[in-house]
Amino acid sequence: MIRRIAAAAVLFCTILPVQAGQQSHENGENAQPRGVQANVASAKDVRSDLEKMRTLLAQMQRNVAFVSVGDTPLKHQFELEIEMWQLLLQDLEKKVPAESR
Repeated sequence: MIRRIAAAAVLFCTILPVQAGQQSHENGENAQPRGVQANVASAKDVRSDLEKMRTLLAQMQRNVAFVSVGDTPLKHQFELEIEMWQLLLQDLEKKVPAESR
């Protein structure tokens, strides 16, 4: 279940920015130079994706509490995946420009 959520989150994070860029290009929005438009749209997309990822991570942390008491392989796997997502999220947050936060 967690792996499916993780895979969906990764796909969501990679597909949406591409589609958003194609739609704005197709709509003919030329009020700003293309580079500026792409950076603004990209920063908004990244912030939105990061917020969704934070929400999913919080859900994962709450759900791991319901896995059987004790140190089972399943619970340990969930804890490892949560830790991996925390590291990924921290890394992505560092890459978002400070002024776009």
